[in-house]
Amino acid sequence: MIGRSTRGQWGGGGRLRLARVLWVLMTVLAVAAAPLLAAPGRGTPYKIGFIASITGPGASLGIPEREVARIIQERVNAEGGVAGPDGVRHDVQILINDDQSLADVAASLARRLIEQERVQVLVAGTLSGPSLAMVPIASDARTPMISMASARAIIEDPQSKRMRPWLFKPVPENLHSAQKQAEYLQAVGITGVCHLYENTAYGQDTFASAQALFPKAGIRILYGDSFDRTGTEFPQVTRVRASGCRAVVIGSIPPAASLINVAVAGRVGGRKIVHGHGACSPDLIRTAGAAAGGTVMPCGKILVSDQLPANDPVRRVNLALIQDYQRATGGQAISTFAGHAFDALSWALLALGQVPDGLPLDRARDAVREALETKIKNYVGTHGVMSLSPDDHLGFNPADFVIVTVREGKFVILPRNQWK
Repeated sequence: MIGRSTRGQWGGGGRLRLARVLWVLMTVLAVAAAPLLAAPGRGTPYKIGFIASITGPGASLGIPEREVARIIQERVNAEGGVAGPDGVRHDVQILINDDQSLADVAASLARRLIEQERVQVLVAGTLSGPSLAMVPIASDARTPMISMASARAIIEDPQSKRMRPWLFKPVPENLHSAQKQAEYLQAVGITGVCHLYENTAYGQDTFASAQALFPKAGIRILYGDSFDRTGTEFPQVTRVRASGCRAVVIGSIPPAASLINVAVAGRVGGRKIVHGHGACSPDLIRTAGAAAGGTVMPCGKILVSDQLPANDPVRRVNLALIQDYQRATGGQAISTFAGHAFDALSWALLALGQVPDGLPLDRARDAVREALETKIKNYVGTHGVMSLSPDDHLGFNPADFVIVTVREGKFVILPRNQWK
């Protein structure tokens, strides 16, 4: 009985029914598999280690940088990650960390992100001090790092004057700022200045840059001194009065830049106040108040994007970023430092897009470094159009700096014909 039932099921017409069933199953499987065969699969997620000074003295810079990191993470998620040259898409995780404006904390975070989180690239360093503390860690671990700080020594060895192979930054330098300050001072006929700078790596670099460039423009530094960026008393201001200088150059970031600005404006008067690009933040106006009025400084274009000519290539990029930033922050005004984070993270994503799937971590890091050095060409960023090379890990054209002044509580472009 069992044998007969089996023969009736699988023999003769049974075989025909089986063939039909198999054909239907194969058709269903082929249709289901078609999307998988038509497009590459998902690759290993990429990780960007992001370190900013979200608390501490650098918070007025680091908080906008964090906000931009969040905006870009949301954008990348919406786009389905980053596609490599082989078409394989990778999710991207931006691991946001706070170095508390401290060099030792930054160094510890960099080690953890490299060794434990196994990131492909670091976007790290709001301030020059913490950035410099991470330089040897990234270099020794052969991990590309894009800093958001300004000091030249981040990307260039001071002794050899060669590019550090693993370090990059999209941030204009204090030398660029000093050059623009000198152009302005020379144009208005000022030949003697005082230079007050905060006692940090950033502040010291502003003073060194002025010492290097001002004399070439016929400008003497009659008095130069550092001040405590966390202090509220500034005995240096008394010496400014006695120096005979006609302008005071300030090398600091808010809130310290605002405090020294208020002290100089209130106790000296009658002297121009010229800030460096580290003060290009709405926090300067907010915390210095009326004392910020009339101050002058070289800034990146993002701060005055709506005042740029329609044919300036960075205008569109900046206006789009400002719109996203204000939407994410409830209408807060953007600062130069948000632009630093945007450019640094954009470079990282562009470089990750050049990495084929399946590389071991060390080779993936090599590929990111190679892409940063050779594939970032004519990049339209928040400050200007940049191109990187083995001999230039910044690619900034100083001509893209604009001189701005504070007028009626707003940053305004100061055209050259109005400098005097």
